[in-house]
Amino acid sequence: NTHKAGGRGPFGKLTQLGLLQMVELGTQLREELHCIEKGHARDDKGNVYQHHGRLFHSEMPLAPENIQVISTDFPRTIQSVQGVLIGLFDDDNTTVIDIDARHTSNLIPDPQPRRSKEQEELELKLAAQPHLQEREAEMRDLAVKTTLALSPLLGDGAFDVSFGVGEEKTKTSHHQHLAWTQLSEITKCLQVRNMLPPSITAQDQEAISSHAAWKWMECLRNPRLAYLAMNPMTSSIVDSMKRILEGDKRVKPLLLYSAHDSTLIGLLCAFRLEQPSKWPEYGAWLKIELIECC
Repeated sequence: NTHKAGGRGPFGKLTQLGLLQMVELGTQLREELHCIEKGHARDDKGNVYQHHGRLFHSEMPLAPENIQVISTDFPRTIQSVQGVLIGLFDDDNTTVIDIDARHTSNLIPDPQPRRSKEQEELELKLAAQPHLQEREAEMRDLAVKTTLALSPLLGDGAFDVSFGVGEEKTKTSHHQHLAWTQLSEITKCLQVRNMLPPSITAQDQEAISSHAAWKWMECLRNPRLAYLAMNPMTSSIVDSMKRILEGDKRVKPLLLYSAHDSTLIGLLCAFRLEQPSKWPEYGAWLKIELIECC
């Protein structure tokens, strides 16, 4: 993987705390998807839910042959989905499931290089909008202050790394501070471990996270950019659903994608869902269900 967000050495891998979070997520998914009770459920309106509305049951077992796993080829996303699978199959640690990591550029909105010149140029155009530039100017002092506070903790080459929609380096950008995506990720990681420098408050971290999410959403909610950035992934999801409706048995009942917080932002924009108030937390997830009404 050559994407600058991939990290180097231990900085591109999952921590023990992160791994445990993903195992817990797998356990939660198991409880939501797997029906252990027999029969069906009925709500107060008289609607009947076969197998209590769960995907897996005695006739469709929660088993490796019924799951397809797709991940970006970042060490931490592969480790993340491995943790989820441990929680999902907590009664069988010998289960072997293939992880398809061949489609990284289709699972993130900001592949490097971009899939098209049009996307690259549109990002620059949207990032230059007056209201975005005005907000950037208002937030710059916080970005500079936070970058200075983080400087003793940064490794070599930190300022050479830039990624994200509208965040790619130009000749004049980010010469005073790290990109907002970096600031959000680093400060959140430190905050979780109670290691934020004294000059960075919890309110500062929340403001950084909120601004990073707002900036991405302001760009990606542009319909054309959302299409250019996320069409390969959204088309794959929708196509899989169509094939299930057509009775194609080659499509697994559960498609499990392991990608990035930026992927969630991109999907929310592409599907025109509600805008989050801040950057997605680690381990955040989006469940898309195909429901049959009888």
